Amino acid sequence: MQEAVDIAEESMRFPDEWVLFEVTEVTQEDLPVRGRLLFHGKSREDLHRAAAKARDLDTYAFFTGEPVPPHMIPVL
Repeated sequence: MQEAVDIAEESMRFPDEWVLFEVTEVTQEDLPVRGRLLFHGKSREDLHRAAAKARDLDTYAFFTGEPVPPHMIPVL
């Protein structure tokens, strides 16, 4: 089994990708800080497939890039 890593540091290795971690350690505020990398990639659909396979685990998924690309304007 893969060793747990710092989630913030490890996610920097995958710019503009979706990542999925199995959470192994959280802060007092219940924020994930350490975990095992389960998936990284450009496709959100692939992320959902990986998350479905890990449904029995405590997971944390997020996108490492900008939430809104610079060329787009958010409309609320």
